[in-house]
Amino acid sequence: MPPPLLAELPTELLNQIVCHLETAGALFHISITCKRLYQYIEQNGYRTFVRSRFPSIQTPPYWKDAAHALTTLSRAWDKKAFVARSIYPENDVTQLPRRRARQLPKRGQRGQTMGYQPVIDCYAEQTGNSWFSRDEILAWGAGAELNLRLKGMGEKVENQWQVSDNNERALRYDQFHHRSKWLTYKDDTHYDGRDDITSVNLLKPWQKPADGAEHVIIGRASGELVHVSLSNRKAECKIVARFATGDRRIQSAHISTAREPLLAACLSTGSVVVYPVFPCSLDTKPYSNLPVTPVTTSGRAWATTFLRPERLAIGIGPAKFPLHIYDVSNSLGSSKPLRKITVSADSSTSDTSTSSVYAIVPLDPSSQASGTAGDVFMSGWYDGSIKIHDLRSPESYVNRFIDPVDTYSAVYSLLPIGRERFVAGGARHSIIKIFDFRMTGNRRYFAANAEACSAEKADETPRPLACCQYHSDMKDDRPGYNVFLDPSNQRRRAESPVYSLASAAPYSPHIYAGLEGRVVQLDVVEVMDRFPDLAFGGRNWTSGRAEGGDLEERYDPDQRALKLAALEHTTTGSMKLRVQAELRKRGEGFKGWDERWAWGSRGVEY
Repeated sequence: MPPPLLAELPTELLNQIVCHLETAGALFHISITCKRLYQYIEQNGYRTFVRSRFPSIQTPPYWKDAAHALTTLSRAWDKKAFVARSIYPENDVTQLPRRRARQLPKRGQRGQTMGYQPVIDCYAEQTGNSWFSRDEILAWGAGAELNLRLKGMGEKVENQWQVSDNNERALRYDQFHHRSKWLTYKDDTHYDGRDDITSVNLLKPWQKPADGAEHVIIGRASGELVHVSLSNRKAECKIVARFATGDRRIQSAHISTAREPLLAACLSTGSVVVYPVFPCSLDTKPYSNLPVTPVTTSGRAWATTFLRPERLAIGIGPAKFPLHIYDVSNSLGSSKPLRKITVSADSSTSDTSTSSVYAIVPLDPSSQASGTAGDVFMSGWYDGSIKIHDLRSPESYVNRFIDPVDTYSAVYSLLPIGRERFVAGGARHSIIKIFDFRMTGNRRYFAANAEACSAEKADETPRPLACCQYHSDMKDDRPGYNVFLDPSNQRRRAESPVYSLASAAPYSPHIYAGLEGRVVQLDVVEVMDRFPDLAFGGRNWTSGRAEGGDLEERYDPDQRALKLAALEHTTTGSMKLRVQAELRKRGEGFKGWDERWAWGSRGVEY
């Protein structure tokens, strides 16, 4: 009996085969062999590929586009391919609560002697029946003012762009045909400095009322904590709830992901208070008060994060136990933590050293071994370490990451990208630090597999994971790296901490970083890629590589792109600084790096 043809195999066996395919291109080539395999790949193949190669990233169910977006994004991360620029309200801006629209000229950021410290939140919401049809909502505090950007993209927005005139296109659309609308909120009673915004939390689509407005919970240095509704359609704002804080400074705040969310806020007195967000009231009282730091010490509560709807993590310090876990599932709350986590790895030791925790973020469970939501999370510490915690383990932490370049600089912010990699914001030099979560042999997708082998002659070194030295390095040796978001000669700007990090979704190619007095948008994209993510107009590219002015027109039409600098982590030898060339120029052509990277002009070594 002859063996069955590939097209004759049942779907279950084809799924098993797809799990062993290393690139999305392999699926495409199979799909063009016959009608039966084309139908399988379109209906099941891309879904199986995405779920097997990117198990920790949840995406909308448009699997072919998801495969393209995730593989493109993974390659851009591996090659350190970025385009960065400072963003601020411009062009189509509506000031609230004055109800009048105005146009702002393109300009730099205004500021006081010391710039504001941005706190950022954002999310994405699907608005149509395609991968690209979504809205991205971005909000941050700029001193006493709230900036809110409403960005729309997709087929509906593209159709609107097609029928608009040149003036409207210049006012409301960017070079990728995305529609942007800005709202700013600052009433006459708020002053920069005294009323600076210290926390911003956007209510997500499943949490906010169905009134067409954006709902934001804003905390201020003056102690004000309010729930504000901002309507773009009506050009109006309204305070729908106030939370009683006793006029104590809001250090930070966070809302849970539940449909009926809770709000936790760190106050200047060293306590954390928990409120119900709904029903709305102009005098909402806390139902739980957690005195996490004694009044007689100099410590304070720095950060609070809901690991899951009923579990709260609080970072304090300086303290021997700077990380507390609480259960807030009932209205009485619990004045005693479920667990206190020490500075040292072994919680049973008598180590008396102290530290502080400035950032806490949960990690979404991506497998059965991950347990339930909230069991695994990460934290950023004063001593420069980033720790992974598993509440099922008796140890204080199960993994620890250290930056060998900027070892002892405090970590102010964290942003996980699924369970693949994470970004950490340092306390100086405007540095973001990128690390890979995955252990050797546990990485599901390698973008380098779609590239040709290196031209080096094979030696006798055994390489069980790859066919040549380049592919072996990409799979087995994945050092982290640091990116300097503002390598300028202005000392105050260059020395800024990265106060906050945010992204609308793990599959989004946009990262937002809050530096002193400004917010930087970091687009993770290869500018030489002929078929980039759809967020960069991937379907509008013609065949052939774009060059020179074409690249600038697409990625930097207003000449605002920053020239970043980067250092790769290593514990042996010197580390040489690399810098980005202009968009129209090529760099040194380092293997495994984006084409824009070149050696620093002065050959700086560390």
